[in-house]
Amino acid sequence: MKKISMIIGVLSVMAIVSCKEKEETPAAPETTTNQTIEVTTEAPAAEKNPDGTSISVGSDGVDVSTKNGTNSTSVNVSGGEAKVEVKK
Repeated sequence: MKKISMIIGVLSVMAIVSCKEKEETPAAPETTTNQTIEVTTEAPAAEKNPDGTSISVGSDGVDVSTKNGTNSTSVNVSGGEAKVEVKK
C-alpha cells in the first residue's frame, strides 16, 4: 500500500512539474525598416458661391460681407474707422 501511494505521489509531482509554463528565451532583436510613403493630392477647387456670408478677422480689422442675389452688404472695421456699405 505504501508503494502504491508513493508511486501516485511521484506521478502527481511529475505531472505538476511538466504542466509548468516554460519561459522562452527571446530571439535576436528584429530589425525594423522604416518606409516613407509620399502622397500628393491636389487641393479641391474652391467653390464660388455668389450668395452667402463671409467673415474675415485679422490684425487689420474685421470684414463682413453678405450677398443674397442682387442685394449685398459689406461691413469693414479697421484702424479705428468703421465703414458700412449696402448695395441693392
